[in-house]
Amino acid sequence: MNTVKATVQATLDADGVTLRLEEKLPLPPGRVQVTVQRSVEPSRPGLLEVLDQIHRDQRARGRSAMTEEEMQAEIAALRAEEEQEEERWRGIWSQAGDGPETGETP
Repeated sequence: MNTVKATVQATLDADGVTLRLEEKLPLPPGRVQVTVQRSVEPSRPGLLEVLDQIHRDQRARGRSAMTEEEMQAEIAALRAEEEQEEERWRGIWSQAGDGPETGETP
């Protein structure tokens, strides 16, 4: 008897009987012997590992983290921009006469 072996990936269905092969077997039709072994799926990095890798890559490209002063300046700029936008809407609502009550924000 000539023994031919083939290894392919497959998924075992919930019924515990049906195997779904991911590719066609290179064997002639007929009876076969099947040996099943659970595949170890490659582990995926978690969120912290991904963020650490991003930070390492950024440092390698020469990017440095923001200083406390830079962060405070960025926050102040965002707040000022938000206040300008809110003031613009207040002007629009006052002209339209149809806006939120005094003191309410959108």
